[in-house]
Amino acid sequence: MTDVSHSVTEALILASLLIFFRVAAFVAFLPPLNGQGIPATVKIGLAAAITYLLAARHAPFMAVSLDISSHGAGAWLELAYLSVRETALGVALAWLFSLCLVPVRIAGAWIAQEMGLTLGGLSSPMDQQPSNVISTFLEALSIILFFVLDLHHIMLYSLGRSFSLRPAAGAWAMPSWDTVVWSVTHAVDDGFLIVAPIGILLFVVSLTILVTMRTAPQFNFMSYGMTLRLVGGLGGLILFLPEVCGAIQQLLYRVGQGVNS
Repeated sequence: MTDVSHSVTEALILASLLIFFRVAAFVAFLPPLNGQGIPATVKIGLAAAITYLLAARHAPFMAVSLDISSHGAGAWLELAYLSVRETALGVALAWLFSLCLVPVRIAGAWIAQEMGLTLGGLSSPMDQQPSNVISTFLEALSIILFFVLDLHHIMLYSLGRSFSLRPAAGAWAMPSWDTVVWSVTHAVDDGFLIVAPIGILLFVVSLTILVTMRTAPQFNFMSYGMTLRLVGGLGGLILFLPEVCGAIQQLLYRVGQGVNS
């Protein structure tokens, strides 16, 4: 009786550990939690708290297939494989969620390039990659909207639901590559749609400058053209900021609907 109880306890601990691997990888690689601005103790504590909540529901079912007493030394190789697989799945889930902020970065980079603001680099609020002032502003705005719209609840829900769809100790099929490819290819299109009004305005400004230079060769592009593009871009950001926020909101809502479906 003691051996059976010890085996069940050991299986529950191993099941909880596999859950922790997936959750910890998800927390470690999910923007903006993957930046250096958040202490490692906070990330570990958050991963442990989420694991505690999920293990109470999923660990007993996983423990049934993790009885290593009858498998011998080969069971530890299987556990090592499951640990690597859970870590990789947690990283993949975090990467898929980070795609919802990639269009915002693309939109900011394109506007900053048109305004001539790519000379000075800043640190992105999502990671430690170099960024520009427009991308940093739009990324910070999207992160605020992400929490204001309570989409972090959907993120945590999808993490918990992943253990029902793809159990840690069971066999499951790989995600559809169509979904992954569609998410990556549409990131650029969504980025241009976010700043479409500002892009059209900057195109009109650039076209006006080029026509003016053609008709008046004494017009210096570096002296007047860059200033006009900067003023046009700032004016467009101020004028069309509600439309930009609405486009980012629609993008985040589509991500939430995709997760729920």
